[in-house]
Amino acid sequence: MLIRASINDHLEVVKYLISIGANKEVTDGPGWTPLIYAAQHGNFEAVRYLISIGANFEAENSYGDTPLIQALTFGHIEIVKYLISIGANKEVKGEFGYTPQIDALKFGHFEIFKYLISIGADKEVKDNNGNTPLIIASEKGLLEFVKYLISVGADKEAKDEDGNTPLIKASKNGHLEVVQYLISVGAFKDAMDNYGRTPLSFSSNDVKEYLISVGAK
Repeated sequence: MLIRASINDHLEVVKYLISIGANKEVTDGPGWTPLIYAAQHGNFEAVRYLISIGANFEAENSYGDTPLIQALTFGHIEIVKYLISIGANKEVKGEFGYTPQIDALKFGHFEIFKYLISIGADKEVKDNNGNTPLIIASEKGLLEFVKYLISVGADKEAKDEDGNTPLIKASKNGHLEVVQYLISVGAFKDAMDNYGRTPLSFSSNDVKEYLISVGAK
């Protein structure tokens, strides 16, 4: 019942259940606590109350997700800021090695992503496949994220485990505007992956035409 009340933002029910002895760290099958659910659903007052009575704000479900990861995944920036303010680990790694800043990027939450980087989250952190935030943003065609990362000094020649740079990933996935931007800020247009393939090797149509026009090989 406590989990259901936390999901549905029934704060008074949450308080009542706690008052009669409900376990604030109770989990369901996948290991979700009331606090993780409250953070996921954006129930700020329930989050604050549960933490005020000692709920573990670093609890992880079976996927390695903490309340912070769930809050940012669903775009609840005020809960994200609150959890960070009380010491939540902004570099915690969940499933696939995704940190909060990587999750914020992958789910397109630009303001949360900027906030995390602004308070010192590692802009060069790598997931389990060696992808940095800039590599991921380039692969997904997220130009706004790409520009921001370059503006704060992200390594434009970073490589994943296969040797893919941001430019290679953008070219491979046909993101012309990202390709053009990366070239404009000096990305090496003939970078090679671990198999000797360049951005031009992967490109097609307009991306290929553009790379040829700037002398890529």
